[in-house]
Amino acid sequence: MKTIFKTLTVVILISLFSIQIFAQPAKGIKIGANYTIYKDLNGVEYSAKPGFQFGYAWSTKLNESLALSIEGLFTQKSSKVKYVNEDYLVRIDEKRNAGYFSLPLGLNYCLSKAYLGGGYQFGYLLSGNLPVNDFDHALFLQAGYKIRFFDLVLKYAGSINKEVGGTLVGGGNYNGTGSSSSQPATTYTPKANTFEFSLIFNLGAK
Repeated sequence: MKTIFKTLTVVILISLFSIQIFAQPAKGIKIGANYTIYKDLNGVEYSAKPGFQFGYAWSTKLNESLALSIEGLFTQKSSKVKYVNEDYLVRIDEKRNAGYFSLPLGLNYCLSKAYLGGGYQFGYLLSGNLPVNDFDHALFLQAGYKIRFFDLVLKYAGSINKEVGGTLVGGGNYNGTGSSSSQPATTYTPKANTFEFSLIFNLGAK
């Protein structure tokens, strides 16, 4: 009987401790840097340059292990672009940017001082001259570590769509249908992978 009582006591204490140290993602201002890597190059060379993101992050507990996170961000992607201008036969080397409104929605599994999560991210193009989707759909994975006043967050996001007639770079985006000069090839935006490092400054309950 004493053994059962001790076992129950230990289980209850562990449960209470687990509830106390639930590491919910922070609510607050989020700022960070990103690097975007392109696929479907088709003769265009992209070199990742640092971009940035800032906005607000919000989260809520679903239970003692899971939390829902929602963010509203301005995200700028940047890349150095090299290609040959087919009209003048000169090599172009320039930096290009694209500014997005991003809305990531994630489900996070919470540990004592960290959390792991993933989800869906919607992006709406505001301005820019990189070959990107006007309406971008992406899946992401993230890992966060909590320090007293802020979270350190690493995130990987990959686009899952490509659009017809995206911003062209020297006529060299992904080519689809079309096989003659009188019928130009249909062009698509290349898919992109983005790596982010961010800080979320906690403005929620401590």
